[in-house]
Amino acid sequence: MNSLLRFLEKFHFLILFILLEGFSIWLLVNYNYYQKASFGKLSRAMVSVIDNQLSSVGNYLNLKHNNIELMLENVSLRNEIAKLNYKLESINKKNYSDSINGTKFSFIAARVINNSVNRQNNFLTLNVGANDGISPEMGVITKDGIIGIVASVSSNYSTVISLLNTDLKVSAKHSRSGIFGSLRWNGDNYREATLYEIPQHVNLTQGDTIVTSGYSPIFPPNIPLGTIKEFKLKDGSFYVVRVNLLCDFKRINNVYVIKSLQASERKLIENSKQNE
Repeated sequence: MNSLLRFLEKFHFLILFILLEGFSIWLLVNYNYYQKASFGKLSRAMVSVIDNQLSSVGNYLNLKHNNIELMLENVSLRNEIAKLNYKLESINKKNYSDSINGTKFSFIAARVINNSVNRQNNFLTLNVGANDGISPEMGVITKDGIIGIVASVSSNYSTVISLLNTDLKVSAKHSRSGIFGSLRWNGDNYREATLYEIPQHVNLTQGDTIVTSGYSPIFPPNIPLGTIKEFKLKDGSFYVVRVNLLCDFKRINNVYVIKSLQASERKLIENSKQNE
């Protein structure tokens, strides 16, 4: 309190001058049309400058993320160009294949318009449907990995069983060894899943990559899913592996729906073999 009193005693003339000056400006602006218009114009200009600066700061803070997104999109575009070149070379054979182990796939771009991550059985909704070539049992991916599998389709929309669904299992493998198992979400952390059925003789290391096995006709092989967080033996025979998912399901926006051009043929031959 004494410090405040000393401050006021020392600068009371300056404070009084500032208050009177401010009051004079207020009277001038509010009771003179020209000054009022000029002040309004000045204030709007200042607000505009401040908004532009804040926008520039925000853009700068997001620059790294945007650069990463652009880089990944460039990689995707290069892959598309490579596939188009391959198609042109094979057009006389009517054989349209991508470079993923000769498996035939096509990709349909889509946007997520609804999503959930806090339930036991989560679903997504996409802005594409039957009119866009979408049908049930197509895989859905992003640049960061698997999103899920198309469950139902209308003319313009489709629902997707999310990987964050305790009823969904995905065939996955330990990238370094090639040993496959079953990946499933345990219903807790939306950034983690569990890989089962990995034999105890496999040399696992924290940070190892888990990818799709390619044993399902829905997903191409070697799509990254996540990295090993920790693992432990269960019943002394198989590992239970906790996997950090690469995809952040709270930030999903643009996705790709995968159409396997060999799925029908593969299902036919596999079903005929089972019926023998």
